[in-house]
Amino acid sequence: MLPKLVIHNSISLDGSTTGFEANLDVHYKILSSYQPDAMIVGSNTAKTGTQFFCEKIPPEEESDFRKPEIQPDDPRAYWLIADSRGILEGLMHVFRRSEYSKDVIVLVSERTPEAYINYLKERNYDFIRTGAERVNIQQALEIANEKYGFKLVVSDSGGVLNSILLDHGLVEEISLILTPELTGRRGTNLFRTLEKSGIRLELLKDEIVEKKYVHLVYRVLKE
Repeated sequence: MLPKLVIHNSISLDGSTTGFEANLDVHYKILSSYQPDAMIVGSNTAKTGTQFFCEKIPPEEESDFRKPEIQPDDPRAYWLIADSRGILEGLMHVFRRSEYSKDVIVLVSERTPEAYINYLKERNYDFIRTGAERVNIQQALEIANEKYGFKLVVSDSGGVLNSILLDHGLVEEISLILTPELTGRRGTNLFRTLEKSGIRLELLKDEIVEKKYVHLVYRVLKE
């Protein structure tokens, strides 16, 4: 069984994820309204995001090697971070400390360096290992559903991971917050690596937010 998967992103009017300042309050208020069991993030997006959590990467402390104590009524989502190359070694405690995260579950592949796997084990991070060269996202989501009971997962990531999710037919809805800016050549298209064409969408919602932004929700129509 696969969990329901929703792509959520803030973009400029010309479809870029960069070159403008997203309203993070609006972005995460709408994301949290989904009440997801988990958020899935790519390693590059996660690494870039560390600048929003701290000005300087803090040193690890003894508490960073232990799983956080999670209360049954904790409304926060887990973070699923896809990191087959192990580029987040030395940074994972930043995400574990986040007030927005219950804890981190790392998605890795068979080719993920063993040194990184040992790094995760020493710090008691759960990880899901699927795929040969890269993470097999579909299998990872199936395992997450079976092992942790995740029924709803929201992707809060960049174009590469979101394109992979769409190419594999895993996405049920796309949630976009349109920001009234144009980025032009400075922009980075949200679905820049998408291989599949002709993906049809059905508009489910269009709402003006704070008299400035437009929240659009589409259902991805199955072939």
